[in-house]
Amino acid sequence: MTDKPKRSDELTDRERELLKPYVSDVDANVFALENLNPEVIGGALARYSRAPTGFKETVAREFLNPDGSPNDVKGSQMIDRVVNKFGDESVAELAVAPLCIEEISNLMTKVIEDCRIGGSPIEESTRYVLYDAKKNGRWRYVCPDNIKESGLGNAFVGNMDFLFETYAEMVEPMKALFHKRLTKEAFEIEVERDGKIQKAGLKSLEGENEIKAHRIAYNFTIRSAACDVIRCILPACTQANVGLVGNGRFYSGLITKLLSHDLCEAHELAESIRKALNTQIPTFIKRAERNTYLIDNHRTMRELCREIFASTQIETSAEVELLEDNPEAQWVNMLSNMVFPYVQYSSCQIREIVKFLPEERKRQIFETYIGSRRSKRDRPGRALEYGYPIQFDILAGFAEYRDLQRHRMLTQQRQDLGIDLGYSVPQEIDEIGMGQKVQECFECTESLHRDLKRAGMEQEAQYATLFNH
Repeated sequence: MTDKPKRSDELTDRERELLKPYVSDVDANVFALENLNPEVIGGALARYSRAPTGFKETVAREFLNPDGSPNDVKGSQMIDRVVNKFGDESVAELAVAPLCIEEISNLMTKVIEDCRIGGSPIEESTRYVLYDAKKNGRWRYVCPDNIKESGLGNAFVGNMDFLFETYAEMVEPMKALFHKRLTKEAFEIEVERDGKIQKAGLKSLEGENEIKAHRIAYNFTIRSAACDVIRCILPACTQANVGLVGNGRFYSGLITKLLSHDLCEAHELAESIRKALNTQIPTFIKRAERNTYLIDNHRTMRELCREIFASTQIETSAEVELLEDNPEAQWVNMLSNMVFPYVQYSSCQIREIVKFLPEERKRQIFETYIGSRRSKRDRPGRALEYGYPIQFDILAGFAEYRDLQRHRMLTQQRQDLGIDLGYSVPQEIDEIGMGQKVQECFECTESLHRDLKRAGMEQEAQYATLFNH
């Protein structure tokens, strides 16, 4: 018996030639892939757990046509069989696709970015980008069709136009304020001198490159400071662009989530995402569909929480509150986490109410939250992840939440955007003489928010909240 040949020796000269356009190094044990359809890559990688050969042999013998071109059909058939028929979701993570989503509401960006595993988002930042110019003759905000077609359509548009006009009015005065606070002469940048990084101000700059870098950095700093303050009156329906790199499992879950969401903007977006990804990874998202389990669970949990908390007034709470981790109260704490996304109360207040509910009522919360699962793809929410030694509440404006959400490492639940917890106005607004007008922005938007809720559009009312609510 002879020793089994090394994997690279198993390739014939013909196979080696066929593989050269697709791998960075035919002879290496570590190599990059190129010029292959994502579904071919996913199908070939899926064979790792099912074949004695390595990736190169698998591609050459199973996924290339006789002329050396990729057999896209074979890749799609493999993915369809393993992911969609066998339900092996780990394989659904083997193909990635970049995706750009433009001119959606800031509210919808949070829905997208809340899908934690398998996707990496980057979004247009209201801290760096000014919203003081119209695009195609209108301000950059979303007006969903069901609001537009309701009796509140004109009021919504009028309110949002007023917000953006006020925002645009504040841009130059706010930049002027920060020019006074931080003069060009006092501003420093980092420069490299004699192999070392050091700070340099305007008077000590050397050469055109450093002068240009100083000018760009200074203008960016002033603009960012202004943006950070005046975005307090941007509404949640403000448009944004989002870039994503995600795997098949992420995108399948995202499309399902959007199709199962309450907002019509989500449904339209789901179909647009599917259409775009059908050009890249169609088989990976084949099973994505509207999930009645998710829809029913959210509806019944809202109804139950509305019933339990019907006469409860919101109590004030700290901006950041570390929650007590009492082993004897784990049942109550987990139930409180189940309630949290469906109300506007702090965790401490929820726990205090749940603690004194009859056991039958507690069991009802649990059973309603779990719902009637039909398959392993019907998954309850994140409350079941309760048990970490540290848990805390954050009471913050939507502006701060936007910056926290994408970069957090913890299990996270959030409540619907609303007006019941108040708002804050930066002191710089008064310094440029815009305090009264900004106050009017909050008041008229809160009135619109209440009108939307009275009209039965509770979820759509979130669009009529401002960044500093």
